[in-house]
Amino acid sequence: MESIQADVVIVGAGGAGLRAAIAIAEADPGLEVALVSKVYPMRSHTCAAEGGAAGVKGADDSLDNHFNDTVSGGDWLCDQEVVEYFVRQAPQELIRLEHWGCPWSREDDG
Repeated sequence: MESIQADVVIVGAGGAGLRAAIAIAEADPGLEVALVSKVYPMRSHTCAAEGGAAGVKGADDSLDNHFNDTVSGGDWLCDQEVVEYFVRQAPQELIRLEHWGCPWSREDDG
């Protein structure tokens, strides 16, 4: 068995794990970060999920609508403080991912 030394080990290389690794690298570029995954990162649950990503973008949507959709979609079992934080952060995170090269599908109007 191969042994690897790292300052930080992240278990799971889906969207959350990859984003955590990026945040750690931005905060302290000197840290060695290891991602541990059962599958190749591009085969993770995040990449395999259908339905895309969600964030308030248009004038016909609102943070309240996104919050309510997320909580009801989770059968009211979600930690609502976490959902509120997520909903507030989602739009700028989606833009950040786009700037990093994430190939979002587009509607006809852009």
